[in-house]
Amino acid sequence: MSELEAIIRAEIERAGPITFARFMELTLYHPQLGYYVGGEGGREPVGWAGDFFTSGDVSPLWGWAIAKQIHQFWQALGAPARFDVIEPGAGRGLLAAAVWRYALALDERWAAALRYTLVDRAAPDAPLRARRAARLDAELAAIPAPPDAVCWADNLGEAASDGPITGCVVSNELVDALPVHRVAIHGGQLAEVYVALDERGAFAEWLGEPSSARVASYLDAYGVPWRGYGEGWRAEVCPLAEDWMREVAGIVGEGYALTLDYGASARRLYTRERPAGTLMAYARHHLSERPLARPGQQDLTAHVNFSALARIGAEAGLCVSRYTTQARLLRALGAPEQAEQLAARLFPHADSERHTDRGQADYLRRATLRNALAALLDPRGLGGFRALIQRRVEEGFEKR
Repeated sequence: MSELEAIIRAEIERAGPITFARFMELTLYHPQLGYYVGGEGGREPVGWAGDFFTSGDVSPLWGWAIAKQIHQFWQALGAPARFDVIEPGAGRGLLAAAVWRYALALDERWAAALRYTLVDRAAPDAPLRARRAARLDAELAAIPAPPDAVCWADNLGEAASDGPITGCVVSNELVDALPVHRVAIHGGQLAEVYVALDERGAFAEWLGEPSSARVASYLDAYGVPWRGYGEGWRAEVCPLAEDWMREVAGIVGEGYALTLDYGASARRLYTRERPAGTLMAYARHHLSERPLARPGQQDLTAHVNFSALARIGAEAGLCVSRYTTQARLLRALGAPEQAEQLAARLFPHADSERHTDRGQADYLRRATLRNALAALLDPRGLGGFRALIQRRVEEGFEKR
């Protein structure tokens, strides 16, 4: 039995069944043992050597396109002398490096204005965060970026400690990993799925009353006709995502929030056609159907209700500027054209010397680049991710 599993078991034995949200909080974000701080061994969970990959792992084209979008935000705000980018859930800093690479190559004025803060819940002295910071520092030095190109914070409040920012809060595949409550139709009523211990002492599901009025009313708040879905229907609800969006809105004084993730509007997410919900577990790039297994050693994730982010943002003064798919966003930002320009510049012998070894090598490299772009644009995969852009431009809002 792992140390983290023992901690969770002890809590259940002491206080009774816990919500799945509490289980997910412990297994993913326990300060020393959680999955996203590297687990008991300090292992990097993200990337080809981890359990899942992100768009930034597929191709630098993704980072280039998102950097271009953030640059356009700066321009739309009138090119302010200071422009803060805060990235919660920044992981290994792939986007931070891409933004600095873009700024230094294409717009020195933006580079001079840019301040980039990465938010990581792992403690500053945690081995995983230390390795990430060292790797990013080396990459930024090679660009070369300024010595103070990035800073790290433990939470959004610390990242905006001087007050609301002029700039952008950008997140990629963060909200899907916020702890969710699981609900189910049982006896015609909405029940909550708790984590308990069975007679053998193993983690098991237990159905009970919703843990809060907020959980009980969540589906009704978004107009989901769940009462007609039938016995056994399940879903995940995430009040914490509402709290997160409210916090994001609170630190954006003038500027944007850009959220990239998989999910849908409430109307498309909570349907009869999803009878088991969207909860997924990942380990070593394989889906698992055992979310209660191996706490701290596998990723847990659920689709994002983008209706919640839009609604809470609007209530806090962030209006939806655009809601689209990642594929459409990348196309609008010129990712296909950029790919062809890169192919022509970096692999010029693919056309002129196809009969030579050098030409064949360039041909294969060009094909690899195009395949990576196709993966980013695939509507059944990464291209089907949602992109939500929210904006605040409010006179008199106190900002730095």
